[in-house]
Amino acid sequence: MGKLTASIEIEASPEKVFSFVISEKMNDVWGEWIEGKWTSDGPIGVGSTGHSVGVGRNKGEWNVEVTEFVKNKKITLHSVGASKRANDSTNSFTLEPTTKGTKVTYSIDYEMPYSVLGKLIDKLMVKKEMEKVNTKILKNLKKALEA
Repeated sequence: MGKLTASIEIEASPEKVFSFVISEKMNDVWGEWIEGKWTSDGPIGVGSTGHSVGVGRNKGEWNVEVTEFVKNKKITLHSVGASKRANDSTNSFTLEPTTKGTKVTYSIDYEMPYSVLGKLIDKLMVKKEMEKVNTKILKNLKKALEA
């Protein structure tokens, strides 16, 4: 199982950041990689569900469920691959107030398919690419909220 964590400081309140992260405006942040939507009714919370589809080279589909929800502090999503090319993962956004706004930490725990071969592919290619993607996601989030 792979794990990646990246952080950025955003000049916006935790409430504003959290509200944005749980909205479908996040599609603008995921942009070139994923497009998602909530599939359950009502306010977002533990048990809420969604569906994501990969965009561009990121072919795949995922069914998503909120497994942890602390308003204005943390949301954790467990994604289960709904297509052959999609790996399972757990994604978290953790928010901490700072003097300038909010420190946002995005972490992802992911599982590569194919056992030993998957681990080798992860080490050679996937992890490096995902590190770049995570950094870009946080930069996109910062740009969207500070615009």
